[in-house]
Amino acid sequence: MPYKALTSILFFLLLATCVVSAQSQKEEEIIQLEEATVAGQKQESQAGIGSKTTRISKAELKRNATRSLSELLLETTPIQIKSMGQGAMATASFRGTAASHTQVLWNGISINPPQLGSFDFSQVPIYFVDDIALYHGGSAQKGGSGSLGGTVNFTTDHLSVTKPYVSIISEYASNNTFTEALNLRISKGGFTSSTRAYYQQSDNDYRYLNKVYSKDPFMERRKDADYKQAGLMQEFYYESTKGDKLSLIGWWQYDDRSLPQSIIVNATASEQSQSSNIRTMASYESMRNAHHWKITGAYLDGTLDYQRQFGEMDKTENHNLNRSWVTQANYSYTGINRLNLAANFNYRYDYIKSNSVEDGKQSRNTFSSQFTAQYKVSNRLDFEGQTTLETIGDDPSIIYNISGRYRAIDEYLTLKASNSYNHRNPTLNDLYWAPGGNPDLQAERGYSWDITAMSEPQFWGIYLLLEATYYHMDIKDWIMWIPKGNGYIWEPVNFSNVISQGMEANATIRFSTNNTRHIITGNYGYAYSVDNSSRGDNTKGKQLPYIPRNRWNAGYKLWVMDKIWGNYNASFTDVRYTSADESYETNAYTIHHIEIGYDFKLSNTVKSSLSLKVENLFDTYYESTQYYPMPFRMFFGRLSFTIN
Repeated sequence: MPYKALTSILFFLLLATCVVSAQSQKEEEIIQLEEATVAGQKQESQAGIGSKTTRISKAELKRNATRSLSELLLETTPIQIKSMGQGAMATASFRGTAASHTQVLWNGISINPPQLGSFDFSQVPIYFVDDIALYHGGSAQKGGSGSLGGTVNFTTDHLSVTKPYVSIISEYASNNTFTEALNLRISKGGFTSSTRAYYQQSDNDYRYLNKVYSKDPFMERRKDADYKQAGLMQEFYYESTKGDKLSLIGWWQYDDRSLPQSIIVNATASEQSQSSNIRTMASYESMRNAHHWKITGAYLDGTLDYQRQFGEMDKTENHNLNRSWVTQANYSYTGINRLNLAANFNYRYDYIKSNSVEDGKQSRNTFSSQFTAQYKVSNRLDFEGQTTLETIGDDPSIIYNISGRYRAIDEYLTLKASNSYNHRNPTLNDLYWAPGGNPDLQAERGYSWDITAMSEPQFWGIYLLLEATYYHMDIKDWIMWIPKGNGYIWEPVNFSNVISQGMEANATIRFSTNNTRHIITGNYGYAYSVDNSSRGDNTKGKQLPYIPRNRWNAGYKLWVMDKIWGNYNASFTDVRYTSADESYETNAYTIHHIEIGYDFKLSNTVKSSLSLKVENLFDTYYESTQYYPMPFRMFFGRLSFTIN
């Protein structure tokens, strides 16, 4: 408690200093520069004004349209992606936390599965995404609690068109990988319809180096790793002459995967999983003078079937059904000088049916109400406070976020700070898994603060963005699964207290020369995330498993006469320990990708683009998950058409 009190006092002293400094300066008009990573309309923020936020540009989304969200985040952000291989499960974690501490929002609605908790980012095609924002830390609380590490919010946009718009993408890649995508968009009056379809399949029999079975490594191909993925999204939007907006969105996503064995397992087993997710959403939004309100209802339905065959007699089947009903109401008022007020009410009912939980089915109700006040002290200084009351069953709790932003030297220096308390409730698997679930688990509690310095100068036709953040997180009652009794049964317990601290930095340089445009980007993350518990073993003070201390990526993009373009990307992942006592580890690795493309017109209404991409350019051997090798060099050829 003394430590938390000290950090809170220091936090408020920093902001108080900013207040005194701001009030002593002459107020003046501040012209906000557009963020380099943003193109088009920005989504509504899910976090405080002083929180660290990362946005991914429309150009990056377009370039990666055939990839998954996990692949895009790995190349363009400092967050950690843990993948089982191409087309396989991939999870994300912020700031040295676990995958279950990452909240995932679709148009502001949480879509984390209530049974498992962690979200599979490989099941989100970028083709179905129009905007992505990452909120670092526990400050994004509009979707409820749970984001101890951070939040990813991806959205679809109401993009009206004057004439029917058609987009077609066809891609062929190594290992017999096919990808097809289609988008049809029409508008008439205030009505817009958008239909998107996506399909990808792969034999996925990539080459890898086997370093396990022999002292002399040898090449072989991955077996039983094929997959199919299909998706369909239908969107309807209507905007009245008064500005009222109505939207109806439906998204179906299907995955059929063979699950390859770890290369250390010298046995033949067949594993298969099929998942199907139906996500629907309806919302109504209206603005009258200073009043703005939005009502949203969502229904989420997910199934996961798993089969494992070992020999002729040993067969395991597992069937899981997750359903959620969500209702959300948002209201904001801007009629008071310098003060903006907002309220958010959220009700959620989760239901699961599985042969792996007690009684075969479980459910829970969650209600939360959030109140936000944002005060503009001057043209340079803003404060924001958020308080959320959340009730799960009969257990109430409160979370909060306080943040501030100070524009110290026009576009040359902006300071931001945030202090938050958040928690994550146990998943339904944690509570009711049979055997091993623990209904007495307590919620994980996270206290965090961060400070950010940002500069966005422009000179000599060069745009420059520099941003650096220091953060500190203290997470109590971290839930871990540990062996029970003779070790055949595992159970979750509130076992660990974790301290995670580090820094995040990013830079963008954008400039033009004659007929060329250039963008250079870089992201760096340092995470010192250690178990601070005293359990009498050799784990105290050790880095958490699969959390690298250092991670960075860098990219260079070039356009020539707006027809020829190229992209080069490199990403580095540091050593990751695979055991709690740091006795086992995976090697550090750097992966390089290169891509070139050519855009051309076939007619006044038909545009086309041809591109070639090489991933893992230098044939680097690496493992994202221990004993699950990733592909060597892969080639991708893409042809796309747009008709408008």
